[in-house]
Amino acid sequence: MCAAATATSPVRYRPLIWNDIDKIIQAFDDTWGNWGVTGGRPESWLLSKHFVMHYLQPATRGDVAETADGRFMGVTLARVVGEPVLFPNASEELDRVDRELNATEHGAMGLKDTLHWHAIETDMENAVGVNEFTQAEVELFLVSADARGHGVGGTLWRRMMTHFAEHGVRRYYLHTDSSCDVGYYDHKGLDRVAERYAKDHPEDNRLGQETMDDIFIYAGDVPAIGFGNQENHEEAAK
Repeated sequence: MCAAATATSPVRYRPLIWNDIDKIIQAFDDTWGNWGVTGGRPESWLLSKHFVMHYLQPATRGDVAETADGRFMGVTLARVVGEPVLFPNASEELDRVDRELNATEHGAMGLKDTLHWHAIETDMENAVGVNEFTQAEVELFLVSADARGHGVGGTLWRRMMTHFAEHGVRRYYLHTDSSCDVGYYDHKGLDRVAERYAKDHPEDNRLGQETMDDIFIYAGDVPAIGFGNQENHEEAAK
């Protein structure tokens, strides 16, 4: 986990580069790495890498928050329809990490469960036709535990909305689940357009481990007024 940032530590925001990926994976693993059959095992980091590569594969934009000395504070990954992907090599890297996961018993079990999760999300998208009335998707919105409550998440979110507005996006959507603070999206005024509760689907507990989380799709309108051109913006976390 990243070293703690104080409320007065300066935070800068910049475009994602490939060298940021390992820090994002570590932050993802710190947040959700205790999930499922790989929790507490070496395969946990690999499964977290699978998730990050899964989100990065279609992403057309990435925005990173970090302290002046390079400590990771947060990231957004987003996909805007019709825009080129950031890293075409993400697909190859995803295939590679999946091969590594399949090389161990617990890794293969964790990957199988994860692919089942992805398939459920795709089925939910298709059921409500969310891709027919949106022009963008928030692939990943992750804020370091050390940065929460200091305005980093809010700034990352506003910068992403500005990017959407500048690229003609009127409506966007995202996947989330009960392991996340879904109240954040309710507070933002997003609409919950699909929901799937774990208690209604005991068949998902195929490995005899923890039950899956409740899964949701939220959609929202891009605010008419953006946050300005902030690609080089720096501000103190508050």
